[in-house]
Amino acid sequence: MTGSVLVFSRATPHHHIGGMEILSWSLATELARHVPQVRVVTTAVPGRDGPFTADGVEVVPLAGTRPGRYSTAWWRGSRDYWATLAEPPGVVLSVSAGAYAVARERKRHPGTPFVLQAHGTSTMEIASKLRSGRPRLLATAPKNAGWLLRDLARYRDFDRIVAVGGRVVTSLGAWPQCWSVPADRVRHIPNGVRPADQAADREARRELRAAWGVDERTTVVGCVGRLHAQKRLDRVLRAAAVLRDRGHGDRFRFLLVGGGPDEGRLRHLVRDLRLADLVTFVGQVRPDEVGRYYAGADAALLTTAHLEVGLPLAILEALASGLPCVVSRGIAGPAGLDAALRPVDTDDPDAVADALQHVTPTAGTRSSLLPDELTLAHCARSYLALFDDLRGRYGTP
Repeated sequence: MTGSVLVFSRATPHHHIGGMEILSWSLATELARHVPQVRVVTTAVPGRDGPFTADGVEVVPLAGTRPGRYSTAWWRGSRDYWATLAEPPGVVLSVSAGAYAVARERKRHPGTPFVLQAHGTSTMEIASKLRSGRPRLLATAPKNAGWLLRDLARYRDFDRIVAVGGRVVTSLGAWPQCWSVPADRVRHIPNGVRPADQAADREARRELRAAWGVDERTTVVGCVGRLHAQKRLDRVLRAAAVLRDRGHGDRFRFLLVGGGPDEGRLRHLVRDLRLADLVTFVGQVRPDEVGRYYAGADAALLTTAHLEVGLPLAILEALASGLPCVVSRGIAGPAGLDAALRPVDTDDPDAVADALQHVTPTAGTRSSLLPDELTLAHCARSYLALFDDLRGRYGTP
């Protein structure tokens, strides 16, 4: 059994709320239920001075680093931290590029396996920005090209690369990633969530719908996530306008749960499309409050153009809450989810509206729609099995 896991991650939910941060932190807390020591080395955490423990996980913020960002100080600080370890950890887990500098110094503890958790690839990021056609995103594509070169150099330093989605597996096996990532080093372990954390709360549903001024005949559509241009929430608003123009405006309410840099543009679009009565901006909520909003909703809608991670956190949580999900074509889950996931061309507002018109409000008890392979417990077991296998290959007890 693995005795300790050392995680290098530039950001956690203690820095800011994001899907990758929540998923990787949740995995760390679940691993801590089975492993004596789980430690996360991260960038400086605002408002925190020195190491602390949360949810059974030791957190070591590196002083002098930029919170939540890669920087020269992070590469130097993480490498120096590794150099000071007197005892080798059982396994090193790098969240994305978190342990790139450390992996170059593996010889200090040669018996420690290194695993990289890949949430995407630079080529996928570049392709997503090119598809968007947005000048602000296109301007940052050269930076991703630089990261691609760094990735190709560093991938070979890791014993295994865990892809969190099928698209990531495909990208790692394609040119140019396949030059530095042999196929036998790639493992697919989907992200997972705890169904109990998102169990539908009927009392919360009643309270929230009363606050929104909607009854049980109204279909509430939840859109949970960061308000960012790549999420393409403008597609949500255009579908809402189609429903209104079809005469169904009084049957629907759309909730945008989250905050982000695209909020101003989206609010302008709500005014331009005359959707004030159909759309509610909830704002940023804590991760432990999201389940209340799923309880109040009747369907989840994901219109993102950024499709690199398999099933995103928002959809995993919605399924755990028992919600049917209308998603961008190209997002897919296990075969058992065919009835719960409805992929559509989200660039076509009429197609999105058609899908939503088939949703029926459900006030009764809802059960989780998540298969076991998409639960956090299954995800953690898969990582632990991988860690134990690698340690066995190294001959480490």
